[in-house]
Amino acid sequence: MNSNVSLVIDGGLQIVGIIVLILGIVVFLLWKSMNRQIKKIDTNLPAGPQDQRIAEDEHFTEEAVIHGEEERDEDEQRT
Repeated sequence: MNSNVSLVIDGGLQIVGIIVLILGIVVFLLWKSMNRQIKKIDTNLPAGPQDQRIAEDEHFTEEAVIHGEEERDEDEQRT
């Protein structure tokens, strides 16, 4: 019975090695393909609606920070 198990384990190791090798090749090819697609992206596109909303949010955040600092300074002066 032990000899049958060891034959299965020995044969299984080769199959697992082949599968890992194939997966490695597939990942490498996908990585190369992804790099080619990323290089095709045009970075000089005009700003879209989402970019405008992000810029507005950043502006409001900066205003809130400045307002918060002013209030903190006023509170410190009072005490």
